[in-house]
Amino acid sequence: MVRSLRFWVSLAVSAILIALFLRATHPRELAGALGDADYRWLIPGTAVLFIAIVARCIRWSVLMRPVAPMSPARLFPYAIIGYMANNLLPARAGEVVRAYVLGDRERVSKMGTFGTIAVERLFDGCTLVLMLLIAGALVGFEDGRLRAIAVASTILFLAAVVGFYLLTLREERAHRVIHYLLRWLPGRFEPHFESVAENLVRSLRSVHRPAPLLLVAAFSGLAWTIEAGAYAVIGRGFDMDVSFAHYCLLLAAANLAIIIPTFFGGTGPFEWAAKLVLVAASVDPAVASAYSVVAHGVILIPTTVLGLILLWSFGVSFRRITRVEVEEQGVVP
Repeated sequence: MVRSLRFWVSLAVSAILIALFLRATHPRELAGALGDADYRWLIPGTAVLFIAIVARCIRWSVLMRPVAPMSPARLFPYAIIGYMANNLLPARAGEVVRAYVLGDRERVSKMGTFGTIAVERLFDGCTLVLMLLIAGALVGFEDGRLRAIAVASTILFLAAVVGFYLLTLREERAHRVIHYLLRWLPGRFEPHFESVAENLVRSLRSVHRPAPLLLVAAFSGLAWTIEAGAYAVIGRGFDMDVSFAHYCLLLAAANLAIIIPTFFGGTGPFEWAAKLVLVAASVDPAVASAYSVVAHGVILIPTTVLGLILLWSFGVSFRRITRVEVEEQGVVP
């Protein structure tokens, strides 16, 4: 893993943004703000976070119907393992790991599963952009860097949505494009091209019907709104006088910022963007920094610990998931 360019790019991006995050806050002031926080609020905050994960598992079960009908409870461990891998591996490699572990244990198409995860990410991005624009309209984009995040992410996800629907609107076109892309893989994949393309097209087209589309959109909005509630609960421990719209803006900006390749679950971009929102809302910079660190810890630590436990219970080593081989798994990282 450490030999890959992706690893070093992710590490560099995280390091630069951590430096920017810490630049304006003296370590003594940060330590003081951390010492003044009421950490009892982390328990209900973590509970609310897991309710948001359950809502995402319900959404995933809707997307999985064309691949293999699976209940949200059955999908929950794989979602947690995906979060864990995203937290510990660079460049959101957890999405590939989630598809691999689920496909291997449940004997379902890994490429089809990966397609449902790609659709999830598309809906997540669009939901976050919408949340960013609505919350920003309510409380204002006081910092030009927040406006830059809003403009860049809006353009990116509008292009992604248009591209997705143009690709999948006609099944023949989707097959043709996917076959073209698969041709760039090594020749030993050729016997599996048709199966891979068929599974991927089926999963990508899962939201073309009105009922699944509405369900996926509704649970996307619900999950992110609940997660914003988790941020607000954690904020009670820092006695910050900000509105729920600020927490929605913080959540959207911080999660859109970690789209770029980073390390350790978006460490660096998350804190940097969260602090931008809070400082613009007149929160003391030391308190904003302390809150950003603690809130990100609540997002990372419980899912990482639980994911490692689940991975161990499945008899899969962490070293194995860092070396998921395309030639055996049929999943393209």
